Amino acid sequence: MKTTKIVSMLVAAALFAGCYNDFDNPAPAKIWTQDEVDATGASHRTIAEVKQIFTDKFGGLSGTGSNSSWNDTKYYQFDEDIYIKGKVISNDREGNIFKSLFLLDETGGIEIRLTNGNFLTYHMGAYNDAKTEIPSQWVYVKLKGLYIGNYRMMLSIGNGPTDSYNAVGEHKFYANSNLELPEQIAEHVLPGEETTLVVGTDIKVVNETNYTQLGEADFGRLIRFEGVKCRYAGVDTQESLYPEQYPDYEKPAPLKNGSYEQIYPSWIYTDVRPIVNKPWYRWAFSEKNTNLYGSVCFVYNDDATYTSDKGVYMVRTSGYSRFSGHGVVKDGAVGNITGIYAIYSKKSKYQGGASDYATYQISLNRYMDLEFAESDFLTEEEVIALTPADSYVTPDVDDDID
Repeated sequence: MKTTKIVSMLVAAALFAGCYNDFDNPAPAKIWTQDEVDATGASHRTIAEVKQIFTDKFGGLSGTGSNSSWNDTKYYQFDEDIYIKGKVISNDREGNIFKSLFLLDETGGIEIRLTNGNFLTYHMGAYNDAKTEIPSQWVYVKLKGLYIGNYRMMLSIGNGPTDSYNAVGEHKFYANSNLELPEQIAEHVLPGEETTLVVGTDIKVVNETNYTQLGEADFGRLIRFEGVKCRYAGVDTQESLYPEQYPDYEKPAPLKNGSYEQIYPSWIYTDVRPIVNKPWYRWAFSEKNTNLYGSVCFVYNDDATYTSDKGVYMVRTSGYSRFSGHGVVKDGAVGNITGIYAIYSKKSKYQGGASDYATYQISLNRYMDLEFAESDFLTEEEVIALTPADSYVTPDVDDDID
């Protein structure tokens, strides 16, 4: 009996030591090839074909992403054993991309809703204007059992539908949710071989000559906007600080979103009614333990009056991003921006104007994807001087907001 106990203890100790050594020296992560994924019995579909499954079932994107009730929250669960293969075009290291992995193939891009720290497993290298190829990685996503859903005309792939409540007790319906359990992610999202993103092919280049050609097929793609101009709307510009230099200064008019006036740059708080937004000269709001999205407008079309007009884009930045507190660029500054291209609208015919409430957005992977001269950015003194006192008041921590 005593000998049996000793043997059992030695076996347990050996197993513990083996686990400890494995922890210290983990095996390399499995790298999948397309042949191996095919060998599982799954069939390959392009990203465009997968999106088409949704649009064929529901008649398109417009009007299928209202998400105000389960009746107008549209989703489809994949029952076929199929997969997509895409290059990684997102990086969540700086906190602006959150719980999302964006993939691209030759037909388009799409969001996969996952968990935090995706950059540790799914790799995309740094971008700058001196490079024509950027390191990336193939990723395979097995779709059977997952859901494709629409939120404000942006399709994503994830777990089952879910809902929650906002601060005023209203339902928030979501067509799908995040895959967060490691076992489920490992079952569906398979890291693949190294590859590259080619500027001009994988990373689409847009400028003042071709911006009108952007369309629905470009939603979810990584795009390099070259020579795009910052436009302030409904808020004071840096010129207001120097009356002797600019004696004829006038505050620029707001942009319109349908019948609503919109100001830029600004922060926005959507969990109250009516929604509150204020002038804000940093990329996002991170004050008083409150983190809110910020929006900065950039245009090719100087004559645009609506957010839905072609050539009008909002760089939307999370208050949790590492660069949220940096000052924005000056009104009229021209530079290059690389980011994920998206739309935010319940419905749109992509025609702009008063009857179209769309807003086109650019989401940054990294701060370095803003390519502007150092002199194009507001100084800290200018940021403070331009920001109205009531812009620091937030409805979740202050009771006296109007």
